[in-house]
Amino acid sequence: MKNIVLIIFCTLFVNSVALAAPSTLSYDISGGSGSRNGNSYNEIHLGLNWYPAEWLNWRNSLFTQFGSQMNTIYGIDTAGLLEYTAYTQSRDVGIELYVGPGLRFANENSNAVFGKAGLTLALDGLRLGGSVQHNHYFSSRTDKDNYSLPKDETQYFITISGGGAL
Repeated sequence: MKNIVLIIFCTLFVNSVALAAPSTLSYDISGGSGSRNGNSYNEIHLGLNWYPAEWLNWRNSLFTQFGSQMNTIYGIDTAGLLEYTAYTQSRDVGIELYVGPGLRFANENSNAVFGKAGLTLALDGLRLGGSVQHNHYFSSRTDKDNYSLPKDETQYFITISGGGAL
């Protein structure tokens, strides 16, 4: 319950600050997959990106992570990402590079600090990319069969996403 209250508070705070600031907002829906302890999983994100500067993205995304051999995890990722973008003049084609730290607030003892980096190719409204996220979990965790999961985990994602600007 405490995690849900924290997630709602963080989401409302980010939305109120972002809507009051004269900056760029965008949203996206993205998905990826990964594996741990030999078992694969999928992760889906609904993201809100606030750009207080052209090179800085405060990204907040609601996520769920699910697989056949794991308990479903859900929560919010919040990250401060340094970005470099290069687009054509029409903004139809471009490349985005990003890197930065973040926090994961989640159920199932899956709260973590993380580092994230990635590359995205933008083709009109569609984005194709890859990223890596290294999580360090604060608590011990177990999978569906009560096997211990590592405190450190590196996730690799291939991402297909789309979105728009607010």
